[in-house]
Amino acid sequence: MIEFIQAHGLEYIGIITALLGVFYSTKQHKIAWIFNFIASFVYGILFYQVGLYSDMELQGVFMAMAIYGFLQWNRPFKLLEVTHSSGTNLLFGIGGSLIFGFASGYLHHEISNVSLPFLDATLTGFSIWGTYLAAKMKIENWLVWIFVNIIYIGIYLYKGMNGTAILYVIFLIFAFSGFYTWKKKLS
Repeated sequence: MIEFIQAHGLEYIGIITALLGVFYSTKQHKIAWIFNFIASFVYGILFYQVGLYSDMELQGVFMAMAIYGFLQWNRPFKLLEVTHSSGTNLLFGIGGSLIFGFASGYLHHEISNVSLPFLDATLTGFSIWGTYLAAKMKIENWLVWIFVNIIYIGIYLYKGMNGTAILYVIFLIFAFSGFYTWKKKLS
């Protein structure tokens, strides 16, 4: 038991803080960003250990976005409300995520012996965009997370990160819940 905890303890810290971050995001509570920051730091270490370098780099972006999101959601003079993104912004987000995935995937493939470089990098692009949409309280962030989480579940199962795969199943449930909760605020 102790060996299991020692071997997987860091992953469980990441899982718990990530769950708290997404839970509080669905509630639109700014403490979500603090838990997201901690989870990203922990998962940055874990993803380095399993060779998912785009995911590792993404955690650095997530930490910066956690600071940005906390500041956005903490501004007393500007109350953010849930809104839709424009069609143009959605096209730029999708296109930018795909271009990022190709460019970053190519670099990772050429420079290192990384696992699943193009898929990992493309999901990183979509995750950066999804986090930006969340910080701006755009409802489409939840749709991005539904898409990304489904694919990440398969990747983490493939990499033997079963606890993290289960976490992403829970994230998927939270993403559906967040979407419907935020959708009510639009009505």
